[in-house]
Formats: sequence, structure tokens, C-alpha cells
Amino acid sequence: MDKQYLLELSILLISALVGGWIVSLIKMPKVLGQILAGIILGPTVLGLINGEDELIHTMSEIGVIFLMFLAGLEADINELKTSGKRASIIAIGGVILPLILGTVVPYFMFPQYLPSGSTNQKLLFALYIGTILTATSVSISVSVLRDMNQISSKQGVSILGAAIIDDVLGIILLATITGIINPSSNSNIIMLIIKIIVFFISSIVFGFIISKLVTKFAHGRAWSERIVTFAIILCFLLSFISERFEIAAITGAYISGVIFSTTPYGHKVANKIQVLAYTLFTPIFFISIGLKVKLTSDILAYWKYALVISIIAILGKIIGCGLGALMSKFNLKQSIQIGAGMIAREEVALIVASQGMIKNFITKETFTSVVLLVVISSIVTPPLLKFLFSKEEVTSNF
Repeated sequence: MDKQYLLELSILLISALVGGWIVSLIKMPKVLGQILAGIILGPTVLGLINGEDELIHTMSEIGVIFLMFLAGLEADINELKTSGKRASIIAIGGVILPLILGTVVPYFMFPQYLPSGSTNQKLLFALYIGTILTATSVSISVSVLRDMNQISSKQGVSILGAAIIDDVLGIILLATITGIINPSSNSNIIMLIIKIIVFFISSIVFGFIISKLVTKFAHGRAWSERIVTFAIILCFLLSFISERFEIAAITGAYISGVIFSTTPYGHKVANKIQVLAYTLFTPIFFISIGLKVKLTSDILAYWKYALVISIIAILGKIIGCGLGALMSKFNLKQSIQIGAGMIAREEVALIVASQGMIKNFITKETFTSVVLLVVISSIVTPPLLKFLFSKEEVTSNF
């Protein structure tokens, strides 16, 4: 039986180690080196590893789920309770501005890169581009903030809370726009909203029950040894259920981490899982981001359009989320930190863009521009956060 996958995994882990070590020499987060290593190994440069390989994809999915689970374990439940309003305002700002910029700029400045159609159709196609740009993926930010012990700071909690709300708003927005462009797609917005509400209410009730049961009954050596396994089972189960409710799996993973953070075993579970996650799964996740990048020389023909899409997407999050943070009584520096924590785009933007190209809602030029955005935002986020948080007081995780 061919064991080629063992060689590929070895190459990926070696590359992740080397890439992380090299960037650490210039005091940059290791995740940056892992992403760059993936770009070098992938189709954009050397083409040594297939980023679409099923095993690599599965391990990278587990990596991001563990990453968000650990973020939940380090959450301060009291801070989460008080940050709901702040996170909502930040998320709304981070959705509205990229949506407006992503619609207006392509429609008025680059109509040649929109699919052919009537004036109204072109406006809807531009609106779909704006919807793509609203997506946020905070996995990179979470990794950097954890390294700097800022994940449980007010900014860190607000970034995570806003990202979850951003995800929900993005799902509803995408279903709405898709339903308008293609009425035959059977997008039932009301049913989607009901499912989302049911999921979060059920999660709160279920989480309260699990927390109480674990705290009351998980005593003795036998349970102490099995608690980590139970935590992983809960993490995977809630991640699966959240996907079934059409919410990203990372939301379920984060919620399961928050549930365990309220038990006496949060610290033990975090210590055990982070060894597994950070030695195997999360390096593969970050390196797989680079592996998925496919940029060809064709982009030179429309580089201005691609660059503008990246700029408005990044500024839209920094300014939109930053203004929301200012309105939520954060100071200017903290607001910029929060905005920077929301700029990365990864799998969600690529998936929505891929679906849009299949349905002829966007052109090849737009899809490639989104790929460039993923590359730029993934590379820019780690050093930017490192710089912005460099003089912050270290926050205790527990």
C-alpha cells in the first residue's frame, strides 16, 4: 500500500518548523512563516504538495477546530457576557463598510470585470462581491493573540465575539443576495434565521447543563484521565452540529471551549490539547492556507483591479470594525487593534467566491482577486498584530 502521505506530512511539518524558525529570527509570529512555507510548496511556486489532498484538508480542518476550541477555553465567561453589545456593534461595522466598498468600487470603477447583464444585474453581481468581502476568518489572529497572551484581553474577546456575529450576518447576507440573484435557489431566509436562533439558544442551555454535570460528577482519577477525551468529543460534536445548522464549525468549537472553561478542568484540557494541536494539526492548517493559493501570470493583466479589491477589503475591516470599537468606548489604539484582528480572509471567502464563479455571479478575474486578498491578508495580519500589541501588558489566560 502506498504511504506517500507519510512523506508529504513529514515535508509539511519540517517546512512549518523551518518557516516558523526563520520568521522568529526577525521577531515575527511563527504562523507567518508557516503560511509562506505553504505558498512556496504549493502550486504558486514549487508545486511539490497538492493542497487539495483529502488527508491534508481533513487535518487542517481539525487544526482550526482545535485552535478555536483552545480560544474558547481561555475565554473569560464574565467578559463574554458583558462584551455582547460591543461585539455586535463591531461586527455590524465590519460587515457594512466592506459590503458598501465591495459593491460600489467594482460597479463604478471596474464594470468590465463584472459578468455581462443588465444594469440591475450588474449591480447585483457587484453586491455579491461586496458580500464576499464581508467574510472574516480569525484563526490567524487567534494564533497570534494566543502567542502574545492577549486572547483573553478585552480586545481579544471582542475580536472573537465579533467574528462569530460576523459569521452569522454573513450567512444571512449571502443567502439573501443569492436568493435575489437566483430566485430558483430556494433560499429561505426566515428558516435560516430560525435555525441560527435555535442553535445559539440550544448551545446556551446545553452548555449550562454540561458544565454543571462535569463540575459535579467528574471526580476521581478515572474521570480525571478521561476528561480530555470527553472534551474533544464535545468539541467535535458541537462543531458538527453547528455545520448542520449552517453555521461555521469553528463557532461550535469555540462554544465547546467556553463550556469547558467554566469547569475546574479547563486548564488541564487546554494544556493537553495544545500539545496535540500545536505539534501536528495547527501547523498543517496554516501551511495549507499557502498550499491552496493558486496565482498565475494572468493576474498581471488586471493587477490594478486585484490590488484595489484587496485594499478595500482590508481597509473596510480596519475602519468598519475600528469605528464600531470606538462607538463601544474603546480608545483609538484598541480600536485599530480590533480592526486589524478582523482583516484576515481565508476559507470562507474562497468558498463563497468559488460558489459565485460556478453560478456565474462573478468572473475569473474577481475570483483570482479574492485569492490575492487571502494571500495578502494572511501575510499582513501576523506582523501587524504583533506590532500593534507589542507594548500591551500581558494578560493571564487563566
